Amino acid sequence: MIMKKKYLPEKRTGIWIDQNEAFLIQLEEEKAPVIQHIRSEVESRVRIKGEGKVSARFGNAFIDDQEKKQRRQQHERKRYFDKIIDMVRNDDYIFLFGPSQGKEELNNAFEKEHDIKANVILIVPADRLTENQMLEKTLTYFNSNEFKSARRKIRRSGSLAH
Repeated sequence: MIMKKKYLPEKRTGIWIDQNEAFLIQLEEEKAPVIQHIRSEVESRVRIKGEGKVSARFGNAFIDDQEKKQRRQQHERKRYFDKIIDMVRNDDYIFLFGPSQGKEELNNAFEKEHDIKANVILIVPADRLTENQMLEKTLTYFNSNEFKSARRKIRRSGSLAH
């Protein structure tokens, strides 16, 4: 008796991301698309009312809390990316788009993960979009010949070659 290979439904996700928020547009075969919103905890320039100089003179050295703020932002950004990655860890294909460097930083975070199934297929710049525009852009990409070609390459090689 010959057994046919059975494929599980593919999980494809478009992620629109910037420094403040991310939208995950998750597609799975016959199911309706699911859009999830994740707000970033990364603080941008925070100015406390009545705040003076950002540094103080201590002898010939300046004490500046800028490094401390940068480290805090770095940790907040890592938590933000980890949260997104955890939500798509078992998805098959990821399409990243957005206006800032966030998409490249998220891609770097994906590459550092070793126990993740998802393959980042494409990263493209995109302006601020409505949720409907994000959904349309994600559907258009995952129905394109470009995606189908990339998926064939991945299936043949077992992984995506960047």
